[in-house]
Amino acid sequence: MASHTTSQNSDFRLLRRTLRGNGIFCGLSGAAFIVGAAPITTFLGLSTPIILLVLGLVLLLTAVSLFRAAAPHSIDYRTGLLYAIIDSVWVVGSVILLLGSWIPFTTEGKWAVGLVAVIVALFASLEFYSSLRAK
Repeated sequence: MASHTTSQNSDFRLLRRTLRGNGIFCGLSGAAFIVGAAPITTFLGLSTPIILLVLGLVLLLTAVSLFRAAAPHSIDYRTGLLYAIIDSVWVVGSVILLLGSWIPFTTEGKWAVGLVAVIVALFASLEFYSSLRAK
């Protein structure tokens, strides 16, 4: 019985750390998008910085949400699954943006969007895995 409890605690610990790590990534990204909206707009090939300002605000709110979700002693595994789904939607959206021609990204911008999508996919995978382990 003790080993089951220890294993379950480590599963919750992995989910908590993953949510916090995602929160840090979202918070730093959101702050960077807000503070550096003009140069990042040029780097990506966007036409207006408003997109990054709104995205930055959404990312900061997401960071707060992730930290709040990771705060309770026992995290409901469905919370981790919810964030895994949200992150997966982000990745699919990124792929659609990269494959479509709606936004004329620079070459560097395409690489940046792709790199962020890979990082978000890693968070989604960890959230999914740790949620199922904590179930």
